[in-house]
Parts: sequence; C-alpha cells; structure tokens
Amino acid sequence: MRRFLLLLFVPVLCADEPSLIDRHIFAKAQAERIPVAALSSDPEFLRRVYLDVTGRLPDPAVARKFLADSSPDKRAKAIEALFPVLPVSGMRSVDQAPFLDRWTYFFSDLFRNGQLLQEGINSFYDYIYKSLTLNVPYDEFVRDMITASTVSTWSDGAANFIARSHVFEGDGYQMNHEDTADEIAINTTKLFLGVNLECISCHDGANHLEKVNLWLAGRKRAEMFRQASFFGKTFVDPAYGRFPHFFVKDTRAGYDLSTRSSLRPPRNKKADVTPTFLLTGEHPLPGENLRQSYARQLTAHPQFARATVNLFWAELMGQGIVESPFDFDLARQDPQNPPPAPWTVQPSHPELLEELAADFRAHNFDFRRLLKQIVSSRAYQLSAHAPSAWKSTYDSSFARRLTRRMSAEQTWDAVAQVGGLTQSYKVTYSDKKAASVMQARSPQDIEKTDKATFTALQAFGQCDRYAIQASLKPTMTQSAILMNDRVIRDRVKVAKGSRLETLLRAEPGRPNGEVVDELYLAALSRFPTAKEREMGVEVLREYREQGAEDLIWVLLNRLDFLFY
Repeated sequence: MRRFLLLLFVPVLCADEPSLIDRHIFAKAQAERIPVAALSSDPEFLRRVYLDVTGRLPDPAVARKFLADSSPDKRAKAIEALFPVLPVSGMRSVDQAPFLDRWTYFFSDLFRNGQLLQEGINSFYDYIYKSLTLNVPYDEFVRDMITASTVSTWSDGAANFIARSHVFEGDGYQMNHEDTADEIAINTTKLFLGVNLECISCHDGANHLEKVNLWLAGRKRAEMFRQASFFGKTFVDPAYGRFPHFFVKDTRAGYDLSTRSSLRPPRNKKADVTPTFLLTGEHPLPGENLRQSYARQLTAHPQFARATVNLFWAELMGQGIVESPFDFDLARQDPQNPPPAPWTVQPSHPELLEELAADFRAHNFDFRRLLKQIVSSRAYQLSAHAPSAWKSTYDSSFARRLTRRMSAEQTWDAVAQVGGLTQSYKVTYSDKKAASVMQARSPQDIEKTDKATFTALQAFGQCDRYAIQASLKPTMTQSAILMNDRVIRDRVKVAKGSRLETLLRAEPGRPNGEVVDELYLAALSRFPTAKEREMGVEVLREYREQGAEDLIWVLLNRLDFLFY
C-alpha cells in the first residue's frame, strides 16, 4: 500500500522498483507534504546529464536522435553512452575522453594541481587521468596519494598530492616541517572526511565553535597535533632551485613541538604527539608506516564513504545532503541521537546518506558506478521548474532540480562548441596542446596561451588552485562579457571551420529553417518553438550571414544557455 501511494505521489519514469535514492527522496517529500516537480523535459535532461557527466554540450546530431527516440528506456541508454567502458584486450573501448577530461579537471581543482608544482602539474594530471581511465577504486586512489614517496614529483604523479601542502613561509625548511604536516592533516581530513580542522589547528574548539560546529567545539588543538603526527616523518623538500620539483620521503625523526610556526600560534610543547587518528583514537600498528596507517584508518572509517558520496552528490545535484560537503558536524548526524536544541540533525536525508555510503563501500568504492547511480535516479531527472506553492525551505528536499550556472570551463567550452571555432592551448612544461579549456592541465595553460580568455574565465569564477576557489555566482561582469567581449564576438563569426560556415555555405544550400534548428540544438539541445523558428528564419532571410551571427549571439546570451 505504501509503495502504491508513493508512486501516485511522485513522477514515474518506469514501472521498476524505486531506486535506493528515490525511495528516500520521495518518501521524505511525501511525509513532509513537499510538492514534487514534474520530470524534466527530454532536452532539459539531455543537456543536464551531458554537462554534469562530460562537461560538454551534446552534439546537435545526438540531441536530434535522442529527441526523436520514443523508446521508454532512452534515458537509460543515453546515460550508459556517457560512461566509458574499460579497455578489454582485443576490443576497442568507447571514447573515454569527454568523461575523463571533465573529472580529471574536477580532481585537479579539488587537489589544487597548480603552478606551485610546476612540472609536477603534468605528472599529477596524468596520474589522475590514468586512475580514472582504469576506474581505480576510490579508496585505493586516495591511499595511493597519501602514501606516495618519490625522489621527484616530476616522475611520480601521486606524490604531488602531498607535495602540494608544502609550506614555504618562514626562514627555513626545518621551521616549516610541522606546518607542512599540519597542512597535510588538515587537507586530507577536509577532502576525504568532510571535516574542517582549520580552527582547531590554532586553538581548542571550546569557547570558539559552540555556535558553529558542536563536534569540533569538543576537540582540542592537541588532537590536531596527533593527527598531523602521522606526517611527522614525512619530508617534503623543494629540490634543485626555488621549487622546480619536490622530494617526498619519510626521513624525519617525527613531529616536533619545539619548532616555530610561520602560520599559527606557538604550539604547546608539553602536548602528547603520539600519532592518533582523530575519529577513533586508534594508533598505528606495531612497526606500521605512519602514512600507511593513516591512509588505512581514514579509508576504512565509515565517514570516508559518507563524505565521498556527499561530495559527488553535491557536484551532480547542486548541493550536498550535508551542506557544505567540507563542513560535517559529526555530533549532528544521527536522527536517533539528535543534538540539543536549537541544533538540528545536519543531513537533509540522513538515512539516504548512510545507505548510499554503505552501498558505495559494498561495491568496492566504484566511482563511475556512484555517478551513474545518481544520474539514473528519478530525483536527478526532475525538472528545475518549481511546482506551485514552492518555498525556498524546500530546496534541501531535492524535490526539484536546483538550477545552477555553468562553471567557467563549461561556459567557455560550450561557447566554442556552439560556434564550432575551437582554440588549442599550449600545455605548460610540455609539447602537448589542449583542445579545450576542460583539457588544460591548469589555468596556467590558458593564461600563457590567451590572456583574454584567461581574464574572462577568472570573471566567470575559475579556480586558480592557489587562493581563489571556484565560484558559480552570476555577476553583471559575466553578462557584459557574453554581450560585448571580443572573445565571444570572434566565436560567433562565419569563419573558416566554424559551424556557421558549414551551415551557410553548404552545397547544396540548406534551408533557413534547418539552420535555425541546428543552432538551437547546438546551444540549447532543443528545437526552437514555432515563434522562435519563424523569427530566426526571417532574420536569416533578410540578413543571411550577419543574421546567423546575430542569432548565435542571442542564443549565447539566453539564461537557459548559461543556466541548467
């Protein structure tokens, strides 16, 4: 009976049993009487899933074929086509590039693979790319980075993850060894457990964090020292010159409280610095390498899986089940043990988070499977159009799609795709070239190749992998760039190799209506309405090439081009 009522209440894609995700999302919406959006239209869905999974717009031919397909499983087939098949000996795999480009760029942002690493940028990029190609289990991927040692980060991509946390401030490397250990502990705990230790790296949580994070309010600075002590023997040294590459080896004596810090207040020299995992109080096993011990404990803890699924849920759904993904309050996770008023349980769907994390562990931390699981859900495929009586407090229910702006990289690559005028970017410290912004190894590649594009990307919130975090916040500057910037104007011209040249100078010539259809499919993944088609045909009839350039320009300046 309950399942029957649930299916009456929510949009139905097929008669299958609701997925793990949909059971929780729609049951909560029903229990709290939250209106649920209709299913997304086919163009809305197709554009969304392509941008989310590959970072690119679907090709007009793909969109045309999908929209013409009347089979009930066409969305499932479209999703399947986006996830590359692992290479098998003697068999040719599907094209992995769009998927790999998008997620390698995501992880490069996440791990701050930027200019500090110099030539290590490319070895780190290649390491991430190959790990994704082989679909290395996510826990193994993380352990590999945390435990990597090398005589040069030029030759060992994984070791760049540790090297990226090296602290240069101060008068000498000895002075900053413990600062570096602190930074590695803070970064790994934040990225892989969703817990931000920044505050307790300077002082105890008591009398500081009671109104911010209940769990951290009960933690002491000495506990952070003991977490950092797992990296007390790890020597990260910029070798040969200012910092062309790094040496990462476990050659130090251990975490030393007597050294001065260049980042934080003086440490308590009497504190116990026995390596101790913050979430469990566990110490390394007898004779166990400290970093290997830390990586083992971190990836085995249930919070690792929770934080991971929440991070990728946020990336695909617009916000996390715990928001933000790096600010878990571990004292507010269990609805059976709720925090004292006025605090509430932090996850919007705690049971879903727990079950999704358990499923991730049960399937060997399969990253691709997790992404496919989310985008295959009914919840992911809901429309962004809010039902009547929608309230902003409903946003955390995931009962409709949360509309968001394309990222800086998505926007610029989409502009290039629509115009058909792509630009290559020289990969720094390499003779390779990137065919799109999403293929660049770092923002440095764009900056050194094309200052105008780099400036525009910065205006659209590109992460610099040093101090500036990526932002999807819309601004008037972005609107001005799309309307007036030379880089945009150059992309909409009838130029050699452009989409407009192909459409307008084809032999035999293509009717104006077909040209209008193709441009709408390229930009918005849908056919124009009757009125839009009529206006577009009239513009092309009267002005032809100039009219076609104006039509592309109009499409690039529509809200439904920039937001999805």
